Amino acid sequence: MTGRPADPVQLWLVTDRQPGAPASPALLGVLDAEERLRADGYRSADDRRRFVLAHGATRLIVARYLGAPAAALRWDHGPHGKPELTGRWTGAQVNLSHSDEVSMVALTASRRIGVDVQRIVPRLDAAAMAHRYFPPDEARFVRAAADPERRAERFARLWARKEALVKAHGGRLTQGLRIPVHGPENSPVRTPAHGSDHPDDAWSHDYRIADVPAPPGYRAAVALSGRAGYRLAWRRWSTDRGD
Repeated sequence: MTGRPADPVQLWLVTDRQPGAPASPALLGVLDAEERLRADGYRSADDRRRFVLAHGATRLIVARYLGAPAAALRWDHGPHGKPELTGRWTGAQVNLSHSDEVSMVALTASRRIGVDVQRIVPRLDAAAMAHRYFPPDEARFVRAAADPERRAERFARLWARKEALVKAHGGRLTQGLRIPVHGPENSPVRTPAHGSDHPDDAWSHDYRIADVPAPPGYRAAVALSGRAGYRLAWRRWSTDRGD
């Protein structure tokens, strides 16, 4: 008798390679009215282009997965802003994260999913930030790093895990900051989040978290509901190929 096969999870890396260029008309054309309005709200051309790239790529990735027209996809938003597919084209759980020129899209069939990518900021006072936001053990882990750059890397890695967890659940970031997510150095965490004594944190025990590959200068993580295993397929999205 064999066990249940691991659920497939698609993880797409989307990078901005055109600093100073205008937003792509093709990608802008697949966005809905609300997304175009949000894009128009950016004063910086780079920020506008990156928004259009991230959201346009998400639509094309999901459309290909569902066999749907990209412009026909519709999203509903939960009480804390988590988007969910609605209307005619559903059948996938999707999450998007972007930081500067890097975006990531996570996609799976039915399990709630969250992804987060964080740029490492070497000049950040990571020890002070960890002391303010993280549980004591994690704050000590960040503070114990040998130099500011290493402290910033540890902080970004833990923050990405916490954001991915909260985004999968659809809650507030403050819920996730107090939940311990630290695991072995340089290895993925694939066990349920645990360790918080707060009575409102029991939900976190039903999620798995893993570090995922990210470009130099970034850290990223993905979280998935349920205790069953999952299999990550990491891919790079190209504007030339559209997939």
